[in-house]
Amino acid sequence: MSLFVQNMLDISTGHLTDDSRKRMGEDSRNFFVGKPCSLPFAVKGSSYGWFIDVRDADERSVSGAPYPNDIIDCYELALRLGCSYILFDRDAERHAELNWYGDRTQSAYKEEIMAQNAAELDEPPLTINHFKAMFDQR
Repeated sequence: MSLFVQNMLDISTGHLTDDSRKRMGEDSRNFFVGKPCSLPFAVKGSSYGWFIDVRDADERSVSGAPYPNDIIDCYELALRLGCSYILFDRDAERHAELNWYGDRTQSAYKEEIMAQNAAELDEPPLTINHFKAMFDQR
């Protein structure tokens, strides 16, 4: 993976317990104004959700502070998928591999297997030359 491009896991805030959602909301406000936070990691947030970096077990143990189990579950999924960040988005889909604490009527999203090569696609993929031709003003 490039040093300049990182993967992000985009999942629903429903994968967090009420306690974790409350703490992340408070910590994102505290982080913004420079106050101490209750969680052992920085939380950047908005009214739509929160953004955190992914920490492996070694990084978590160094902090000496306990991490909520729901967040550890999300970290583990992100690590398996090769993600460096997690976006907890209130409008994101429910992930089938994670515990769910949100609206019980929301079904888990089933990801379809994508075509592995251009021969399997209905239409060929666009190339950089296609985009150049669209914007060529000559």
